[in-house]
Amino acid sequence: MQLMTPSPAPRTRGAAPHVAVVGAGIVGAAIAWSLARRGAHVTVLERADAAATGSTGRSAAGLRHQFSLRANVRFSRFSAERFAAFAAEVGTDAGFRRVGYLFLVPPCQEARWAEDRAMQRAEGVRVEHWSLADLARRAPYVAGDGLAEASFGPDDGVLDPHAATLGYLAAARALGAAVRFGSAVVGLRPRAGGWRVATAAGELAVDHVVNAAGPQAGAVAALAGARLPVVASRRDVFVTAPVAGLPLPTPLVVDVATGVWWRSEGERLLLGRSNPAEAPGLWHAAGFSGHGVQHAPATGAAVAERVLTGGDAGFDLRPFDPARFAHAAPANTAEARVV
Repeated sequence: MQLMTPSPAPRTRGAAPHVAVVGAGIVGAAIAWSLARRGAHVTVLERADAAATGSTGRSAAGLRHQFSLRANVRFSRFSAERFAAFAAEVGTDAGFRRVGYLFLVPPCQEARWAEDRAMQRAEGVRVEHWSLADLARRAPYVAGDGLAEASFGPDDGVLDPHAATLGYLAAARALGAAVRFGSAVVGLRPRAGGWRVATAAGELAVDHVVNAAGPQAGAVAALAGARLPVVASRRDVFVTAPVAGLPLPTPLVVDVATGVWWRSEGERLLLGRSNPAEAPGLWHAAGFSGHGVQHAPATGAAVAERVLTGGDAGFDLRPFDPARFAHAAPANTAEARVV
């Protein structure tokens, strides 16, 4: 796949479609900006009184290329490039730092990780195999007991979800988008050529609705009579007092066997783990299993392309078709436990 470069400056609106984006987290914000820069008339509807107050603001804020699903690897490549160029393209700093992801692999998963590395490298991703001796030398703060190897992605990293979300929204507003807080969507009714969207602050008529409501996306879909099996999943996140003696910053370290992860945040550590028929013109951008922050740029580009032209922006979106739930397991099932 050839990664898509940013599209040219937005065209004159004229008969541009009016798109309501439900949710002002990072995914909704990225979609709003991507649509607005291509000339769409955009209204963002957020139930809270500020942006990034839901799962975006609670994210571990990591971005990794080390996935077993090829489509996720491609989303990550695109998104990493966009976050690296964020200041030039969007106008503010997204805080993206390539501190790396370090996966600690048990013996029972050694063969699978070797296969995944081969696929990732074929997609142009830098990924390093570390022996236990390499782990002891390069990350002496990690015990190797019970491990077979480690996998390190030097181009993986962390970002600032709040800064990225606010940057996207500010840039979208500069292009004419409206952002309405305190506007929970309470009703969706089809109309000729589009939708009537009822909110806590009033009603508006639009051509398309993009459901980027995160854990609430299932409830928003139900307002339109659509079934989207997206539910909230509780994740525990903790922060320590300052920890002396660690070389900072650390990579984001993940224990593959348990899903426990940690990374440095200044002189502290963040750590956590996871507890173990479509309507036309209604689009869903939710259910990322914790990957929404890192894949927001690619999602924004892909959704804008699909809404405005019916295309896919160079991404294969078939693994994420909501219709898959009728006959198969979700595409991200095996990776939903890992940030």
